[in-house]
Amino acid sequence: MAMKSAMIALLSSTAVAETANIGVVPGIMRVPLTKPEKSFEEVVSSIQTRVAQSKLLGATDDGHPEPIHDFNDLSYTGTIYVGTPGMQSEVVFDTGSSNLWVPNKKPGLFSKKHIYEHSKSSTYKANGQKFNIQYGSGPVSGYLSEDTVYWGDLKLSNFTFAEINDLTGLGKLYTSTPMDGILGLAFKPLSQDGVLVPIQALQASGQLAENCFAFYLGAGSTSELLFGGVDSKHYTGDFTYVPLSAETYWQVHMNKLMLGDEQIGGLLTKTQKAIVDSGTSLLAGTQSDVQAIAKQLGATSEGGALIADCTKVDAMPDLTFYLGGGWTSAGSPFIVKISETIIQKQGNQCVLGISASPGDMWILGDVFMRVYYTKFDWGNSRIGFAKAAAVVDTATVVV
Repeated sequence: MAMKSAMIALLSSTAVAETANIGVVPGIMRVPLTKPEKSFEEVVSSIQTRVAQSKLLGATDDGHPEPIHDFNDLSYTGTIYVGTPGMQSEVVFDTGSSNLWVPNKKPGLFSKKHIYEHSKSSTYKANGQKFNIQYGSGPVSGYLSEDTVYWGDLKLSNFTFAEINDLTGLGKLYTSTPMDGILGLAFKPLSQDGVLVPIQALQASGQLAENCFAFYLGAGSTSELLFGGVDSKHYTGDFTYVPLSAETYWQVHMNKLMLGDEQIGGLLTKTQKAIVDSGTSLLAGTQSDVQAIAKQLGATSEGGALIADCTKVDAMPDLTFYLGGGWTSAGSPFIVKISETIIQKQGNQCVLGISASPGDMWILGDVFMRVYYTKFDWGNSRIGFAKAAAVVDTATVVV
């Protein structure tokens, strides 16, 4: 769906603020992100589980496929609050889906999950319409409700979201993750039951300096999501903008993929689809593409997890994604070194964050977004990429 409503006027000046005082910058909101650390065995098991679930991938009720979200491994989470007084929920800010859902019951007696209890909120409004999403591991279901949702200074009043009371479809590994729910940041066509999506609600609220958000995925406490602008400390050089080819997922054309001097998929492969998805931990490609990459790298597959010899990684050819363009233009190149795809090591074994996914598209997940600071600019129907900075200290916000 094209989002053509008038864009809020951009601030023309550069706003500078210390991290601790970020709230004083109008229209800018910083959300710290965290991710759990995993052992070598846990990372391999997570990828194997992801691949196994992808083979069972179903479709949502409205016919839109739902990408597999990596509930059980490396996803980043941030804190939101639902209700009055606000009840905490740790969510994946997910550019691969469009609904907000939070649990209203714990998956087990000793679970430490945060839950939403509408009976404790003075701003709750009943809706009751049934809600269901089908993931590869199974269904997640509940019903719609309305309440106040906020993170930092951004507040959505009377926002429609899903209370989830059946979490069995997420499997047992969900209980061991810090994630409670998902806040989808994609477009209206992916919304279950046609409810207003968060980016529409934010735009309509007039709270943002610019209709965009940007992810910096670093290490430890340095990761963050910024609404309303970008942070110049998180990137070097300039942004390269790629127009959206569809406003469902954050989808762009991937004109070709190169591994060194070799084109993956053949010389006639043109304008494949790629989506940039913060809810997927890995670089996930078509089965044939990933098999070709593994063969050329000399990597082995252990249940879908690519394992490479760490001593040879630095000499391996780079992956280059050409995004945008078309039949007459190659698009813009974005280089990812194989060493930048490593997500875990053990001795001379390196786990590469590359795996196969069903369908005909590439999913540029967190592995890609750690290399490129990514601006999701829905006001201009485009995505901006700039080389991510290695270290973050004080923050300079550019609107």
